[in-house]
Amino acid sequence: MPLYTAITQEPLPDETKARIAKEITRIHTTVMKVPNSFVHVIFLSYPKGSGYSAGQEGPTAVLNCVLRSGHTPEEKTDLLKQLWAMFQGRTGIATDQLVISLQEIPASNAMEMGQIMPAVGHG
Repeated sequence: MPLYTAITQEPLPDETKARIAKEITRIHTTVMKVPNSFVHVIFLSYPKGSGYSAGQEGPTAVLNCVLRSGHTPEEKTDLLKQLWAMFQGRTGIATDQLVISLQEIPASNAMEMGQIMPAVGHG
């Protein structure tokens, strides 16, 4: 169920997207202990002049993950730190232009493969 959305100014090269998707999957499955088939990654881009940080135009990049609630604070911190290092390393985006976030939702608010998702640790 984790759904990652990576948003960057201008599209990333296909090879870079493939590497990032593999790394996101590896990191998420290792930290959160879920099957790799659960992890989904989507890449979006926007044209130059459409991203801003602190009111100034810039190549802001976002990596957002929607995931089931129930993971420990330690797991989430570990996940964020590993994702940050990997994404920044693969894209070269400046520290002040990168935002990574986790958005937790109750398992009952998500479906995958035609089934309501079970709570973390119950399926």
